[in-house]
Amino acid sequence: MKDRAWGRIVNLSSIWGKIGKAHRASYSATKFALDGLTLSLASEFAKDGILANCIAPGFTDTELTRKMLSKGDLKKILLSVPIGRMANVSEVANFILWLASPLNTYISGQNIAIDGGFSRV
Repeated sequence: MKDRAWGRIVNLSSIWGKIGKAHRASYSATKFALDGLTLSLASEFAKDGILANCIAPGFTDTELTRKMLSKGDLKKILLSVPIGRMANVSEVANFILWLASPLNTYISGQNIAIDGGFSRV
């Protein structure tokens, strides 16, 4: 990336790397650490044309999510997401693709939630 004077780094965190919740200390610690790493990379490599960001997906409709949550848990979660549903995998992937593309020319050092408004209400 330095040799080409262009690059994009996108770290994948979690909504639990932006907000806290009981019983998630170890998981959240690693995700908050990614935010710190992202900030350092963005600062260190900006002069080399390299942008670094982090995304923090909220509840995403995956096989693992559906396996881990009961129907009651899922219903409760969806009530706390203003959009009223989980993200689908392609929504998260498309945002990563955009951040990593030449279309992103100025966003760097950010930890961006993609959570249907969950972390803001």
